[in-house]
Amino acid sequence: MDETGGGLKNGIVYKVIAAATDGSQAAREAVRHAAVLAKVCSASLRVVYVVNIHISFHLGTYQQMALDILEQEGKKAVDEALKIAKEIGVQDVKGSVLSGNPRQCIVSWAKEEGADLIVLGSHGYSRIGALMLGSVADYVVHNAPCSVLLVRP
Repeated sequence: MDETGGGLKNGIVYKVIAAATDGSQAAREAVRHAAVLAKVCSASLRVVYVVNIHISFHLGTYQQMALDILEQEGKKAVDEALKIAKEIGVQDVKGSVLSGNPRQCIVSWAKEEGADLIVLGSHGYSRIGALMLGSVADYVVHNAPCSVLLVRP
């Protein structure tokens, strides 16, 4: 740890680490990586789940029900991520559930949170089968306001 209260010995300083989850095993592993880094760096950890509203548009009259289910799934995934982080010993951890295009939401959310690093699973599927990461990871790598760490399953 350095005198700024965060970072690693080689001068790399992470003060805010952001992790995206979709509730999949790959995403849980990415959260684990993010939490360990946050603990080592004495950094804050921010976790997000993005409800992909584009999926529900194709469901017609079931749209609101689908959004409610996806939001519940998101809260569950974020709660699980927060639990992992707390078990690892991260002191400052917060979670959010957002709605929109996952690719764009993750990038703008990380910017708003002041993230120094974004940690993502290289790809994953939520328990209800909606693709979240993959093309999302590619977009984030190319558009993020900070460094991105992709965790392979």
